[in-house]
Formats: sequence, C-alpha cells, structure tokens
Amino acid sequence: MRADEIVILLTVLQTLTAFAMAAITAVVGGERLRMGRQLLAWSFGLLGLSFAFAIASFSLAGQGPQWVLTRTAASVAGQASALMHLGLLLMALYITALQRPLRPRSVAWIAAGALAGAAAIALPGALETTGAQLRILLRVGLRALLFATAYGAIAILLARYQNARGRSLGQWLVVAAFAVLALVHVGYFASATGVPSRSGLGGTLAWLQLGGLVGLLMLSIALLVWLHDRTSAEAEQRTLEADRMAHYDAETQMPNRAGLLRGLPGEGRADAPLAVMVVKLQRFALLERTLGTPWVARALRELATAMAAGRGFHLVAIGRIDSDRLGAFLSADGTLADAEVLSRRRAVEQAVLGLDHPVSLSFGYAVRHLRETPGTLLASACVAQEKAESAGVRMLRFEAEQAASDAEEVQLVGALYRAIGEDQLALDLQGIYRSGDGQLDSVEALLRWNHPTEGRLAPGRFLPAAERGGLMVDIDRWVLDRACHCLATRESAGEAPVPLCINLSSASLLDAGLPGVVKAQLTRYRVPPDRLEVEITESAAMGDLGLAASVVEQLQKIGVRVALDDLGTGYSSLVHLRELRADRLKIDRSFVRAEDPFGRAIAAAIAALGRSLGRDVVAEGVETGDDLAFCRGQGIGLVQGWYLHRPARDWPPSRAGVETPPT
Repeated sequence: MRADEIVILLTVLQTLTAFAMAAITAVVGGERLRMGRQLLAWSFGLLGLSFAFAIASFSLAGQGPQWVLTRTAASVAGQASALMHLGLLLMALYITALQRPLRPRSVAWIAAGALAGAAAIALPGALETTGAQLRILLRVGLRALLFATAYGAIAILLARYQNARGRSLGQWLVVAAFAVLALVHVGYFASATGVPSRSGLGGTLAWLQLGGLVGLLMLSIALLVWLHDRTSAEAEQRTLEADRMAHYDAETQMPNRAGLLRGLPGEGRADAPLAVMVVKLQRFALLERTLGTPWVARALRELATAMAAGRGFHLVAIGRIDSDRLGAFLSADGTLADAEVLSRRRAVEQAVLGLDHPVSLSFGYAVRHLRETPGTLLASACVAQEKAESAGVRMLRFEAEQAASDAEEVQLVGALYRAIGEDQLALDLQGIYRSGDGQLDSVEALLRWNHPTEGRLAPGRFLPAAERGGLMVDIDRWVLDRACHCLATRESAGEAPVPLCINLSSASLLDAGLPGVVKAQLTRYRVPPDRLEVEITESAAMGDLGLAASVVEQLQKIGVRVALDDLGTGYSSLVHLRELRADRLKIDRSFVRAEDPFGRAIAAAIAALGRSLGRDVVAEGVETGDDLAFCRGQGIGLVQGWYLHRPARDWPPSRAGVETPPT
C-alpha cells in the first residue's frame, strides 16, 4: 500500500473517531455540564468535518486545473472547521473546568474568526501552479503551528487547574492526550517547513497521521473519564446538599428535627439514659414580622448556645425542631435529668436578658422511663411545653397520664367530628321565667351529645375538647340551624311567640361573617329576628374586644337580641358592658347561692346596674325557694334554674310551677 493511501486511510479513521467522540460526548456529562457537553460535541463534529474536507482536498491534488476551485473550497471549509474546533474546544473546557457562564455571541465571534483564518490560510497560492511550497507552509505548517500552540496551551492550563477536590485521574489523562496531540502537530509543522515537495511528505505524513489517530483516541477516552469524574462529583455534591437540606435548618445552620434524631447513634438505644428538653420562643410570628428573620435566627442560635452550656458531657445533640422551638437531648435520667433541665433553663433565661428585645419562653421536657424511642420522647417534651404554655407556667415535665388524656381527647374530637355529620347532637330546652308571676319569658337551648356508647353527655364533657380541636364553629352552626328549625316549627303551628336563646363560642363571636350567617338562616326558615337570642361570655370577647363589639352591633341591627352570659366571672370589666352593649345581663349562678352572702351582694349590685342601664337582668342557678325569694327581693325580673324548670327535650311550660307572691 502506497504512503498516500495509508495517509487517506488513517485520516478516514481519524474522521470516524472524531464523529464517534461527538456522538458520545453529546449523551454523557452532568446536568450542570450541559453547555460544555454540547460545545464538546460540536467541537469534535467539526474536527471530523475538517478531516473529511482534508481527505477531499488531498484526493483532488494533481487532478488537473478544472478541480482547483473545488479543491480550494474544500480546503477553506476544512481549515474553517478545524479552527472552529479549536475555538469551541477551548470554550467547552473553560466552562467545564471553571463553571462560568458563556458570554453572549461567543460562538458567533469564533465562527467569524475561523472563516477569516481559513481564508487567510487556504487562499494564498491556491490558483498558482508554482505555489505548492506556499500552500504546504500555510495549509499544513501554519495550521499545525496553531494546533500545536492551542493543544499545548490547553495541556498546560489543565495541568495547572485544580478545583476544591484536587486533580482527578481523568484530568491527568486529558492533559497527556493534549500533550501528545501538541507533539504530533509540532511534527506536522517541522515536516511542512523542512520538506519542500509534496512527494516527500507522504511517508512522514503517514506516521504523523498515525500519531494523530493515537492522540485522538487517547483524548476521547480521557475526556469521557474526566466527564464521568465531574458528573460523579456533581452528583455527590447534590446528594450532600440534599442531605443537608433534609437534616439542617437553613437559617440557623443547626440540625432540624430529622437531623437531631439522626445524630443519636448510642443514645438511640432503648436502654440508654435519655432526656429531651424543648424551649419555645413565644410570639415567634410577631417577632419575625417586626424584627426580621435574621434577628430571630440569631436569637435562636444564642438560646441554643446557652442551652448547650454547662456540663457538656451530658449534652448529646441540640437542634431547631420547629420554626419557634429548640430541642436538646441529654444523656441523663431520674433526678439528674431534672437538675440538668433546670440548670439549662436558667442559662437560657439568662441569655434572654442579653437580647436587644424582650422575649418570653416556655419549656417542656420528658425523661425516658419505659424504653421510649427518641422520637417519642421528643414528641412528649413538645406536649409538655404546649401544656405549660396553655397553663401559663414556665415549664412542665411530661407524665404518662398526659399521654393517656391526650389520646382520649384525640378520640373524643374524632368521634365528635363524626357526631356532627351523623346527627348525634341534640338540644335540651330550659325555660327562663319572670320572677314575679312565673310566666315563660324565653327559652335557652342547651347542647347535648347522644354518644353511641356513653349515653347522653353534657356540654362540659366535650366542649373543651371541641374548642381545642377547632370544632366550635361547626357546632355553633349546627345549633343555629336547629334553633331556627325549632322556631319555624312553632311559628307554623301557631304557638305563642317565645324567643329561643343559643350560646355562641369565642370562635364564632370573633368571626366577622357571623351576622351574615345568622341572617341567612333566619331568612331560610322565615323566622322573625326578634325570636332569636344569642348568648356570649365576657371571656369569649377577650381575643378582640373591638371585633366582638362590631359583631354584636351587626346582630342587633338584624334584630337579634344579645345576652351577656356568666356576668361577674372570668375577665369581668365594666368596659365590656360599655363596648358590647348587650340587651340582657345574666348573673352567674355562683352569686345566687344562699350560703354566700358576699356573692349575693354582688348579684344585687349587678341587678341595680342593669336597671340603671335599662337592661333586662337574668339570674341563673335558681334552685331553691330561697334563691327565688332573693331574686324577687332584689328586683331581678327574670330567673332561670332547676327550681323553676329542668332542661328537657320538650318545650317548657308557659308557667313555672312555683308560688306567686301576693300583689
């Protein structure tokens, strides 16, 4: 086989290798290396094109003057493809190694430069029969010099480049491959400048082409290895970032709940002594909204530092378990755990004094007794903290009885939720009578629950749990619907018009949409508004007195009467009488008892106040004849209690069965 044929064969192999590298490079590499991967694929594709044009130009040499233009065009295209290959290769390695974005129009500038350079290399001496030496110097020598310089520079830059993980095997292989290619093109340059005739180049070109093929194969393998290393490093980094996001709080850089539980290798054993302490930053949303997230994060870090201070050998781990709560695991039990928690609580409270804004805290803790898991202990400590907060104390220890009561309440709320939909609730009715003649004035609807297994339950048995479980609005809506239905039934039957009173929770009283709901129900059942009366308590209005007063005013504009229940208890204040402006005042039963003269004095004062305000006054808890006589003596016009009528499912009688005083 002649040297020319060997050169063409080796060039064909180089062409196929370059196209194969382009195809492989297009489908490998990490997501963040996408642009570099695409540039590498285009670069090797253009290198393959340059080899293909070189074969065409080499084959057309000496075929006669009629092929001069075709050969020159093929040479220009080949040189342009080769220069584009260099430009894109440099750009791809720049992006891959330094992870920097591509500048706008970079590819367009490279393409323009490649075309200009190709014209400068291929056109001089193209149409002259005596310009063979010039063509060899430009098309082979100058291009070889450019390639040798570019490949050598790439090898040097990659050898000096080092990221945070150091130099990988793939990087060194790429350096070696570019060094081989640079040496091969140095050989091309030496051959082009040292041999004046084309015929003398044949044997030398064959060896150089073989060296170029070997270098290209080395580069293809090296780039694949390096891209794989880079992709693996990126995947590992993403895994680490995802793990950190899953187990660490981004604002404080402390472990979150999952990270805190994960960091208990030895203490996670069921027989190891373990205690959990939880501290909550009160009014967290307000602090974050007014002082900003950085301030809150700094405050939590300072509290965590204070909680971790002291005897460090007992501290196992500490983290931010919720947005407003910190949790700490301590390797202690019994009285030692109590002392540890108390000591750390004092340290945290002392740290609070150093903050530039006053904050309040609540604490809870739990100690392992019966091989509880860390997750269970953490949940128990949170329950203790919540109970401490609701009870208005600074700190509570979780006891087993709390777990039982919590489980019972969860079951109770779930059963009550079903009871609303399954119509298990019912209303008992109790009459409110005029103290003078015993005539029925109005009726109060009292909620009952026909429990499927426990029988008929009074409201005190389930309403507190319903309020904590967020069911009070649903219950109030049910009571309103049944009360309106009852009134509509009496209206259609032609019964005497007697108002019906229902009790409203604080959740409904502080709902600005309540007047609209009441009006809609009255319209639906065609019930006159003055037939309905709602009872509210002072404590229900404490959440937002202004909103409660507005709701009361809107109800009164509809025509619904409003009674202020349990007057004299809870958060009593004359401001409530002024702001709420109820139509009726109801004296709590505790002030009517005969054995409490001081309470009766308060009842008499409330009665006098009601008369001076022009409001009806109702005395609750009238259970004896002496209670009734006291109410008559103090001028309390309306009375309610078992002495007059016991709550029942039927409508109360129009007159109480009590003795009427002489006129």
